[in-house]
Amino acid sequence: MNHSMERVFKYRKRTPLGGLAADLTAESFRSSTPPAHGVQIYYKFWIIPPEGLHWADLAWLCFGASLSGESLSSLHPEGLCVKIHSLTFPLVDYRPEVAAVAMDGWLHDEFQLPETGVRVDFNSGPCEYNFHWGGVTPFSNAY
Repeated sequence: MNHSMERVFKYRKRTPLGGLAADLTAESFRSSTPPAHGVQIYYKFWIIPPEGLHWADLAWLCFGASLSGESLSSLHPEGLCVKIHSLTFPLVDYRPEVAAVAMDGWLHDEFQLPETGVRVDFNSGPCEYNFHWGGVTPFSNAY
C-alpha cells in the first residue's frame, strides 16, 4: 500500500464581505478493497471522512471528489483511497459548498489532474457567492 504524505490544501476567496476559506488535510493510498468507513465515489475510488463531520460538509466533499472520479479511476485502476484528516474553516460566512471546492483543489494538486471548471464568483449586487461546477449539476446523475 503506497501512501502519500499528509498534505494541506488552503482554499481562499477574498471578497468585500471578507470571503470564503477552508483548509483540507488529507493523504492518499492505493487500495483494491473498500476501506472501513469509506464512501465510494467512483468504482474503486473512495474517500474516508474524518469522524464528526457535518452531513452537509460530507455531501459536498463527496461531490467535489466525484468531479475527478473518472480521471482518478483511469490513473489508478487498481483502486485509490483519500483519507481526509480534517476540514477546518471559519464559521463566519462559511458555505458547505466550499468543502467541494477544497476537495477539488486538493485532488488537482495531489494528482496534477486537468481542471474541472470549478470556481466561485462573488456578486456584489445581491452580495452572494455563485459556485460553478464545470457544467455539472450537483447531486445529479449527470457525472
